[in-house]
Amino acid sequence: MATTLLLVGIVIFVAGAAVGGILLVSWGIRREEQDFSLTRQAPGQVSLGTRRVTGLYVRQRTDASPPLDSREELYV
Repeated sequence: MATTLLLVGIVIFVAGAAVGGILLVSWGIRREEQDFSLTRQAPGQVSLGTRRVTGLYVRQRTDASPPLDSREELYV
């Protein structure tokens, strides 16, 4: 009986850890999409962890100009 309870406890713990991991990755992906930050550094620790789990690597460009505050100078 004790072995069965221990086994059930282990299964519940592993299932909870898997669901928690999936939820954290989903939350990080949602933040990345809302912030349009896939081409920049990760905006937070959750997004950074999500990038590590999913294997996303963003190489930082050194020749790129800083982002524009307004796009008005691009209008013709």
